[in-house]
Amino acid sequence: MVDADYPPALGAGDTVAIVAPSHAPPDGAIARGIDRLDSFGLDARVFDSARRDTDWLRDHPDERAADVHRAFEADDVDGVVAAMGGNRELQLVDSLDPEVVSDDPKRFYGSSDNTHLHQFLNAAGLVSFYGGQLFPDLVADPEMHPYTREYVGRAFGSTPFGAVTAAEEWTDEYYDLEADDDREWFPADGWTWHRPEAAEGSVAGRVVGGCLSMLGAQLMLGASSYFPDVLDPGDVLAVETSGETPEPAVVERFFVALGERGVLDRLGALLVGRPETPVGSTQARARYRRDQRETVASVVDEYADTPVVFDLDFGHTAPVLPLPLGAPVEVDADERAIRFPDAEADASAEPGSGPDSDAGAD
Repeated sequence: MVDADYPPALGAGDTVAIVAPSHAPPDGAIARGIDRLDSFGLDARVFDSARRDTDWLRDHPDERAADVHRAFEADDVDGVVAAMGGNRELQLVDSLDPEVVSDDPKRFYGSSDNTHLHQFLNAAGLVSFYGGQLFPDLVADPEMHPYTREYVGRAFGSTPFGAVTAAEEWTDEYYDLEADDDREWFPADGWTWHRPEAAEGSVAGRVVGGCLSMLGAQLMLGASSYFPDVLDPGDVLAVETSGETPEPAVVERFFVALGERGVLDRLGALLVGRPETPVGSTQARARYRRDQRETVASVVDEYADTPVVFDLDFGHTAPVLPLPLGAPVEVDADERAIRFPDAEADASAEPGSGPDSDAGAD
């Protein structure tokens, strides 16, 4: 992957474009999103795609791509936020022009289907943030979760991103914007480290990745040259599973494909987001998370001697840690820390923390 740089940080009075590269957000999300952006001192400019419904967006992939271009080309726009994810962004890949985004670098925020845009932006030399999209990240819950607010704020205004810590609670309950009720939150057990000794102290590389199902679509269709070619030896892969809550066999096939391509053996480390789980009892949800950890760890061990850190707060659960994809990352097994330092110097912030436990632990 080419060296990626942080686009300019956002500050008070800057303008953020809201675009819909995939699906339309639910009713009310735009209005609340504008208010939440305002609480960070940011102005919002809603682009045409974000005002369209999902049927129109599905029928007009070229217009979705053009709206992304317009947002990056606009002189009065300083950052770009995706309205939400979806499953049709792969249609945009061949229509996007890397010169458009590299000529005027801007911070982009999105997750899930926006994995495809992240791959494009990282390949074009831009750091982008996996998280911080309008729905659900910015608008979920009557009040933004303090952990989400802290790390989204850092993604808006900090360079480098610095050290991260594990959230103390989490939820994967769907947020109904119309009902606007509080969700049930569960105690979080921190990060789970698997084979930390493989790091031999720490590993450093650039972090690349996104949603497993979207990365899998790129592998399967060969529709872009981004994944896994965007990964260089020593890079760190970040992966999370979607609200589709894939069975272990699906997750296994994805990682076996990476193993057979030689990708796993080239990684410096693997970061795995805490998965959204099927609706059920607390015990059933814990079992799903454990089964996924064991599946990933087993395949990685088959192909590589690579440290894995599970249960990070990025992806389809809340609260939200917007990962700076394309940025340098240090995975420090000795300190059980993950840091996103400056490209030229170590970050001085205090390290994050997580328990020293096996992949099969609850």
